[in-house]
Amino acid sequence: MSQDFHGGVGQAAEGDINNYGININLTDKGESRGLVSAQRKELHEMRAKCEELGDDPRDIWRNVHAQLGVTTISEIAAEQFVEARNVMKARLEFLQEEADKRRLVGKVLRAVAEKDAKAEMTNFCELSFGRTQLKNLQKPQLQRTLEFVQNFQATTQKDAPQIVPREVSIREFLVIHKQSAAVLFCFGVLVGGIWF
Repeated sequence: MSQDFHGGVGQAAEGDINNYGININLTDKGESRGLVSAQRKELHEMRAKCEELGDDPRDIWRNVHAQLGVTTISEIAAEQFVEARNVMKARLEFLQEEADKRRLVGKVLRAVAEKDAKAEMTNFCELSFGRTQLKNLQKPQLQRTLEFVQNFQATTQKDAPQIVPREVSIREFLVIHKQSAAVLFCFGVLVGGIWF
């Protein structure tokens, strides 16, 4: 028994199958080329920049390896270099953003301490962003908060309106401070009686 098929064959059972129009190439794929030294150097430089910003170099490589499905840098193919660089670049941008936020938080806190404006800064953040903790704010929000604090002018004693005392007659003084005047009079009589 012989069966002839022309085109695709799903499943067939028993007998000889002659399938026309399908070419099956069983030759091995050419091995993919590894990273060249310039590519390795660029990845290591990006890792060093991440490390300068406080990231653990092992975590950086783990992240790259997980994204590319490899276990070591030597397994990364030259075709995967762009993807590896993009993974490291995204990590570097995240770390730079976090470093900028920490720097802005420090500046805000120093400005608040200099101007004694903690309550005003807290009110500004709550009204503007719905949050009062600086570490939970985004970079643009921190920039607005720093601008607010730097422009904040606290009312000091010399800036406050001056109250000029007016002269009070003896009669007004006695009417306003009856009890104090009576105590002072009695004290004067007592001291005068003892001395004289």
